Amino acid sequence: MANSNTSSNDVPRVKVFIDGQNLFKGLRRRGMRLHPLLLARQLAGPDRQLVGTHYYSGIHDPDENRDMHQLVSRRHDLIRQTGVMVTERTLHYHWEWRVNTNDLPPPWKDDSPKKATAKVRKYRAAREKGIDVALALDAVGSILADECDVVIIVSRDRDLMEIADEVRSRCKGVRAMSVEVAVVSGQRGDEDRIKKILSGYDGFHEIDDRITQSAKDEFDYKEPLDEGQVADFLAAIG
Repeated sequence: MANSNTSSNDVPRVKVFIDGQNLFKGLRRRGMRLHPLLLARQLAGPDRQLVGTHYYSGIHDPDENRDMHQLVSRRHDLIRQTGVMVTERTLHYHWEWRVNTNDLPPPWKDDSPKKATAKVRKYRAAREKGIDVALALDAVGSILADECDVVIIVSRDRDLMEIADEVRSRCKGVRAMSVEVAVVSGQRGDEDRIKKILSGYDGFHEIDDRITQSAKDEFDYKEPLDEGQVADFLAAIG
């Protein structure tokens, strides 16, 4: 289950860094979760060696939302058992207005109205702080420490594209490296726009139906997990 840190000289070593909240948003309309290790294996592919998987996620404060804190804790515990490094940050809370956008057209469409009406409601918002910084530092550090040759960032956050610029600057003339990005495909019909926005990466992966079916997480974390099912899962993924 744990990823190896050794590789023959001719096989690129890959580390995958997953922004959990960003991935969750991409999969929300499909109503599914993915196991980070299984996703990382799909993205690394058969011709490269996966040497590390990092997963970054906020976690609810138990005093604010005990049920969600327990749910996320159960999931993170299982992820850790697969050898994935999990980085947590306690969520921050404040009051916000939530806009119901279900009846609104995508704002990037040319025929979108300049004014539109939508319902709003007040709610207690939970926000992540520091996740993107932690991910960026770990990704750059892994390349500079020669722990890998390829970094794959699972996130639509264009700010993380600066990782590629930083790594190119530091490694130019020293050794070959690559910083790639992976995003969920087909979620909003804006793939071409996203590819253009993220064109600063060295490679682009679409997390398509084949990958999501191979990496699907079907555990129900609302209740404590069945130890037998967990043992069978861990044995199956090797």
